[in-house]
Amino acid sequence: MAEDDSTEAPYVVEKVMDRRITAAGKIEYYLKWKGYSEADNTWEPEENLDCPELIARYEEARRQKEFKEAKKKSAKKKLEEIAKPRGFDRSLQLRAIVGATDCGGELMFLVQWFGCDEMDILPAAVVNDKEPGVVIDYYETKSKIVEKARERSKFAAYEEVGGSVEPAPSMPTESLEEMMQA
Repeated sequence: MAEDDSTEAPYVVEKVMDRRITAAGKIEYYLKWKGYSEADNTWEPEENLDCPELIARYEEARRQKEFKEAKKKSAKKKLEEIAKPRGFDRSLQLRAIVGATDCGGELMFLVQWFGCDEMDILPAAVVNDKEPGVVIDYYETKSKIVEKARERSKFAAYEEVGGSVEPAPSMPTESLEEMMQA
């Protein structure tokens, strides 16, 4: 039995040409494919790629280019921002998680450091790996706040009338338009 000659050759990335961040916060790379012309270059989501060494080479070249451009413009502040360590690379002790958000399907924590006014947004998985106790504290505190809010909402349905607590009157059922005409 002969092999099927109709199978396509796998696409192999020759070079990462550019990078962009989509409106949804996803990173995409503009790729040059080995054996194909420049006209066949495509934008591909980072999660679909299996070429970490090419991405790392591109990112390092991009950082170097930004560093040189900042130096040329003698923008000292910009230069400091590019070279400045972020997150756990700062060698600071994590103080607390201030908030959480979804960034393109990934949970991110806004974190505060001891001895520093600047905060960082870090992937929750990284924070959980490095400081699980702080993550537990954050969720326990958040849980207590939610429980207190629930308790308050139970009491908000009652009011004190003549020395006794009675159910509060229900909200008006008229529409806003009807109330404006009255």
